[in-house]
Amino acid sequence: MRMTYRGLMAAVLTAVSFGVLAQVPYVFTYNPGPNRGTKWVVKASDGVDESAASVLTDAPRAVWARVCYTIGPSDSVVTLYAQTGNRDPKGTELAWGGCADVFGTSIWIGNPHGQPVGGYYGIAPATPAP
Repeated sequence: MRMTYRGLMAAVLTAVSFGVLAQVPYVFTYNPGPNRGTKWVVKASDGVDESAASVLTDAPRAVWARVCYTIGPSDSVVTLYAQTGNRDPKGTELAWGGCADVFGTSIWIGNPHGQPVGGYYGIAPATPAP
């Protein structure tokens, strides 16, 4: 009976630890932020069409991206788009000085302003790091 109890406890503890790990959505190898990561810049809009710059295009697997907007007019917003597969893209407004985490196989930034804007981004895998 004692071995059964120990085996049961080991199984419960293993299940709990996997449950905790499943709650971690992603792990960046470094912490991208307002002044750290890969720099992005979107050219100025022509006033009619929004300019755009790609962060990620047609990745084989969806990933998390943390995008920060820090270069441009301080009272402005850009639009952060994320698309997974053939689904419709989802847009999120990102205010100057802010960061947002998005998930997708294609990720891009739209600029409606008449001057260039930019910031930093980082990419993380869709699953927790080992």
